Parts: sequence; C-alpha cells; structure tokens
Amino acid sequence: MRRKPGMIDALREITDIVVVYEKEVFAKGFWQERFRKMGPLQVELGIGKGQFLRQMAQLYPDRCFIGIEKEPGILLQAVRKTREAGLENLQLVLCDVQFLPQLFAQAEIDVLYINFCDPWPKSRHQKRRLTHQDFLRIYQQLLTPTGLLRFKTDDYFLFEFSLASFISMGMDIVKISTNLHSEKMELLEPLAIMTEYEAKFVANKLPIYYCEALFGKSLEEGCPRG
Repeated sequence: MRRKPGMIDALREITDIVVVYEKEVFAKGFWQERFRKMGPLQVELGIGKGQFLRQMAQLYPDRCFIGIEKEPGILLQAVRKTREAGLENLQLVLCDVQFLPQLFAQAEIDVLYINFCDPWPKSRHQKRRLTHQDFLRIYQQLLTPTGLLRFKTDDYFLFEFSLASFISMGMDIVKISTNLHSEKMELLEPLAIMTEYEAKFVANKLPIYYCEALFGKSLEEGCPRG
C-alpha cells in the first residue's frame, strides 16, 4: 500500500487507541496505563484490517489485545473499524516487529498470534520470515513461561519452515493441523475466528495450516536459544 503524506501524523493524533512507536521516547511495559482494566495480554503481529483481533476482543472482554502493524495505511483502516466497534480492551501499534523488545517487558505476553504473515519465499529472504529463529528468540523473551505462540498460514512451505524453526528452538508443539477448517473436530475459539484473508481461503476450499507451540521453560531455566 502506497504511503500517503500525513498518515503517521494522523495516527499520532488518535491517542486513545493508537500507539506510534518512537524509538527515542518509548518506555516498554506501560500497557497497564493503556487499558482501563488489565487482563491477560494477547498480541497479534501484522493485523491487516484487524478483523481477527476485533472479534477476539468482543468475545473476551476480560482480556487485553494489542495489534502490531508496520504499514500506516493499513493501520488506519483497522483504527476506523475498531472505533466503530467501541472496544476498550484493544490497542493498535504502528511498529515493526523487530522493536517488540522496546514495546514489551520480559514475560509480559500471554499469547502471541502470527496470522498469514508474508512467506518471503526466496531463500535469501528467510531471515525476514516471522518464524525465523532470530524472531523466535525475541518472542521467547517476551512470552510468559506458559505463553503460547499460535501460527496460521496458507503457505505450505512457510509452514514446514516454521515447524522446523520451532523444533530447532526446543519448542513443544501443542496442536497442529494441515487443514484446520475441514477436519472433523469442534473448532473452539480462537481457532474458529478467521482473519479477512483466512475467510477468503476457506471459501475457496484452500487448506489452512495451523500450529500452536510453547517454549516450555522460562529463560531462567535455560531454555535453548537455537
């Protein structure tokens, strides 16, 4: 999406539900100040128009949700829809994933969602994939010892790569599916809640690959670093 002039400035003015990450002035771990009532913290990386997080926030009013998006134009669309929904337990952040350690304190996140991220199919770009070991090391610091990473994709090769990354980091695979919405099982929330992309893929009868994993041990217990 082409960045129009003034997008970031417009986001800076929406102070009630938007945080624009500023490298020089940001203080991590301040989320209790952003939510009226603090609950388990759940974060999605790359929210698109925010459909998934809005539905989650509506379904779980006792939990706090944060959506991370690096494209200001896309985030503005999510902001409008969030405003219309009137949700008090959802915050949106303009930020690149690499700056997560500046946004969150260690062991602050309870659940991390990575839904349909860019697969970066070329081998020379694999370090940009959000399930590369370099990113997993960041998530490992920020998730609680029992914190879950929930990953969805329509890309089989990214799914294979991600599984290999999880295993190489010593993560425990809790759930796995190679065709999430066609399997004969009851899809409990949040598995039944779909992103905008996911709904289109399912309508076209394309498989959705899903994995739920955790690091299993806290950093203090010597969790493997890859």
